[in-house]
Amino acid sequence: MTKYIQIFILFLTLSACGQKATEMKTPENANKHFTDFIAKKKFVAQPYPNYYPGIADEKMRLIFTEKINQIASDFKNVAESENPTDKDYQEQIGIGISKFRENYLKLDTEDREMVCVYIEQLMDIVGLESSNGQLNKFMYGFDPMEMKKEERWTDEHGNVFIQKENEVSIIPAKYEKTGKTYKVFIFNETANEIQVSESLKIRPNEFKVFNMVDTDTLELNNGVKFMFGATYGLEIEDKKSQVSGLGGEFLVKYGVPDEAEWAFVIVPEGEGD
Repeated sequence: MTKYIQIFILFLTLSACGQKATEMKTPENANKHFTDFIAKKKFVAQPYPNYYPGIADEKMRLIFTEKINQIASDFKNVAESENPTDKDYQEQIGIGISKFRENYLKLDTEDREMVCVYIEQLMDIVGLESSNGQLNKFMYGFDPMEMKKEERWTDEHGNVFIQKENEVSIIPAKYEKTGKTYKVFIFNETANEIQVSESLKIRPNEFKVFNMVDTDTLELNNGVKFMFGATYGLEIEDKKSQVSGLGGEFLVKYGVPDEAEWAFVIVPEGEGD
């Protein structure tokens, strides 16, 4: 089964720390900062420039808040111990992040970013400079600091992928229209019906598999268009950022059939890839 691949160039700033534990002196005002941190309301909407829409499910907000506050309590215990080290704090980060594993699929990208922001705020309280790559792995599923050499590979369609350190780029293969039909899976994750034609709609939490000829254009009433380009393969016009590509474990989560060659989910405006 052909999977739709989206490549992101990630600019990451967290640095890795050395192997030897470094003793850290706890700031005098750390206890007050921990108390203030635990008391503040979390996962609520924030304005620009640190824009965050807030978590949609109030029940999950309380669950995630409890997990973050537990990390804060663990940091506080380390800070109050004798001879705390950077490794002690990094160990607590690892333990704390692991507690989000069971809810990982319920965390949007913005929610994962806020988890990292809160942990970075705790790091600032004690002067910890690095999570040792743990926040990178939690946010993106890998630690870009571990990437050193350039790697190249070609998929079954002739697309060339180049990975060097934390940057991945793609050289797409030339595509020639032949009238071939492809199966395109589209799932509606919005609260509104998406109209495809006068008699065809995709209701909320429903999917359709479209048999698209490579000379066709599939236009949705939300402004999204799927089409085969004159030079390359399937292209998407998505001016309001409403489309996310599906791959990996999400193919199973959304019930994508094996014969589908591309898979997408329609999300609320601004939440797409």
